[in-house]
Amino acid sequence: MKRHEALIPLSHHHHHALVMALEMKKAGTEKSEKNYKQLIREMILFWKEDGQAHFRDEEDILLPVYLEYAEQPNEGLVKQMLYQHAQIRSLIRHLRESPNTSYDKVNELGKLLDEHVRLEERELFPLIEESVPDKYLYEAKGGFHRDSVSGN
Repeated sequence: MKRHEALIPLSHHHHHALVMALEMKKAGTEKSEKNYKQLIREMILFWKEDGQAHFRDEEDILLPVYLEYAEQPNEGLVKQMLYQHAQIRSLIRHLRESPNTSYDKVNELGKLLDEHVRLEERELFPLIEESVPDKYLYEAKGGFHRDSVSGN
C-alpha cells in the first residue's frame, strides 16, 4: 500500500514491530528459534530503543495534528488505538517485572502488537493521509523519533 512520505518513518517502525510480534506469537512453540530469556531481552531492548518513542510520536505529534485537521475525526478508532497502546505498555511492564511469566503473556503481546500495527496501517493512517494537509504531515515528520534499526 502506498504510504504518504511523511508517515514512512512510522511505517518502518511498524515493520520492525511486526517482526517482533511474529517472534512473540511463535514463542514456546517448535517454530520459535529463540529461547524465552532471549526473546524477553530483545523485546525490552526494542521497547526501550524504539517502541516508547514511537508511541509518543503517535500520541503527542500525529494524533493532535489529525484531530485538528480532520473534519470528522474517527474518535472511536483513536480511542481504540490509545487503548491498545495502554494494553501493550501494561503487558511489557508485566514481562519486565515478572521475567518468569508464562509464554502465554508473550504470545498475547505478540498478537496484540500485530493487531495494533494492522489497525494503524490499514485504518488510521489512511484517514490521517486524507485529512491532514501535506504541509502539516511534513511538519509532524520533523518531530518523529528515528528508529535504531533503519535510521528512519
